[in-house]
Amino acid sequence: MYGPFAMNLTGSQRSVKRLALLQVAPAAVFWTAFFLIPLAILVRYSFFEAGFLTITPAFDLANYQEAVTNGLYREIIVRTIVIGLATATLVVVLAYAFSYVVTFVFPRRRELLFFLVMVALFSGYLVRIYAWRTILGEQGIVNSLLLSTGLVDEPLRFLIYSRVAVVITMTNILLPFAILPLYSAMQNVPREVIEAARSLGGSGLAVFRTVTFPMTMTGAKAAFAFAFVLTCGDYVTPTLVGGTNGIMIGNVIADQFGVSYNWPLGAALAITTMVAVLVVFAVVSRLMTVVAR
Repeated sequence: MYGPFAMNLTGSQRSVKRLALLQVAPAAVFWTAFFLIPLAILVRYSFFEAGFLTITPAFDLANYQEAVTNGLYREIIVRTIVIGLATATLVVVLAYAFSYVVTFVFPRRRELLFFLVMVALFSGYLVRIYAWRTILGEQGIVNSLLLSTGLVDEPLRFLIYSRVAVVITMTNILLPFAILPLYSAMQNVPREVIEAARSLGGSGLAVFRTVTFPMTMTGAKAAFAFAFVLTCGDYVTPTLVGGTNGIMIGNVIADQFGVSYNWPLGAALAITTMVAVLVVFAVVSRLMTVVAR
């Protein structure tokens, strides 16, 4: 009695699955072609041996040993993670504050304010870096203002060609990318839930701690991941505003693939840094989850 109906139902379920697979297929192909395959090639190269202008296929852990035990590389990897953490933390705090104010304080102006954030994405990457070089330089706007007001007697040299300059510049560049997921997460917080929490006697901090922050945790994690990973992988900004004190592991990897022609060591440094970044992000993500409970 139910045989034909069951067969039709099974057929419709299969059609739905096929349609779902077809929808996912382009993204899967793109992910495989432009991430998994290049990553596999990078891992394979990390076991090769490098000679004088030669690269020999092998299975050797010497490159990883060099990346982990060499004090210089280890110091630069740690510096990169510290700069990444500082930048990501600052970016998330600023992006969260902006998204919160736009969503709950100025809801009528949120489209305009969000549009202005989107406009910032169209400004050139290098243009913003050079702009910050002008702002933070010894003759820049910041030092000129401090000197004219008498707050300092000489220009602050740590503002440019330093880790501080890298953090400030990367924060400006990555802030719009962090606002996107946080703004989206804020739109999913029902005002009725917030009003109910306040009517039950919850203070502003208590409502934020128990309602708003847990409900926007996914957006906060995504924003932190964007800022942290992109900062740790950047090498253009440290080159232009970091100086010798702001060199990051991306600069070292670029030199290994370019100047030194030591692709195996460069690949090993890249994989080692990737693993370290993923471990640190997992720890931070876990801490954020604990705080949101």
